[in-house]
Amino acid sequence: MLQAFIASLAALGAAAVLPVVPSLDAQTLKIAHAVVSQSEDGPALENGAVFQPGEVAFFSFQVENYKIGPSDKVQLTGHIQAFDGKGTAIVPRDEEAIGTSVGEEDKNWKPKLRLQIQIPSIAPPGSYKIRFDVTDRLSRRTASDTVSFPVGGSGVEPSATLAIRNFAFYRTQEDTNPLRIVAYRAGDMLWVRFDMTGYKYGEQNAIDVTYDVAVLAPGGKQLFAQEDAAVEKSQAFYPQPRVPGSFNLSLQSNMSIGVYTLVVTARDGIGNQKTEARGDFRVE
Repeated sequence: MLQAFIASLAALGAAAVLPVVPSLDAQTLKIAHAVVSQSEDGPALENGAVFQPGEVAFFSFQVENYKIGPSDKVQLTGHIQAFDGKGTAIVPRDEEAIGTSVGEEDKNWKPKLRLQIQIPSIAPPGSYKIRFDVTDRLSRRTASDTVSFPVGGSGVEPSATLAIRNFAFYRTQEDTNPLRIVAYRAGDMLWVRFDMTGYKYGEQNAIDVTYDVAVLAPGGKQLFAQEDAAVEKSQAFYPQPRVPGSFNLSLQSNMSIGVYTLVVTARDGIGNQKTEARGDFRVE
């Protein structure tokens, strides 16, 4: 009998086709419609649009092919975290759980997970990434993905040791372009901006950065000095890559014509470092 059955199969040859039974494993947990936008549930960021430091990025994604358990329960857990262009996390890892019951009318429901991402105000420019995942606790399956979004602004060249960057003089507080010819009149207000970087971090990304200011006369004599003109002591989740400095000086109305020197001395209390930057300005 068995030999006859085998012979009948052989007679069918290549024309024999066995029925395909659908597999339950075909419904793989899936992430869909991952969107980075400038408003909650807004449209995806358009080409050419760039976030600026200090802004909020709105991120969301949906989940498909999740399992519906007994009593029509859905149990999902998602994680979302954003990183700067160097791979440093800018916000803590967020966890969101969805545990709810669905009815027959909800059979096409796609759960959505969201996160508002605060971009640090001193964040460097670059291509930032959002890494996210979701786990279906009923099927014990996980899906993950990554999306990118651009952050603009001005960066500061990194340094292995304490350094003062972008030291420049300005005519007014609102000016964005530094003076090409650094000249003032006696009695004017002098404005200076710069950045400090290369300092060391303590626990919880603590920093301790201060700077002093001094003015030297044309012959080198010190006319003015102020220690600890500004102090930056703070802790943060995101390691602050730079400390901006800004101050103004009122030039005395009886200052003599000549070239003076402004000296800024920066100190790193945690790394026990010190550096200075000098810039000349002319009083006419």
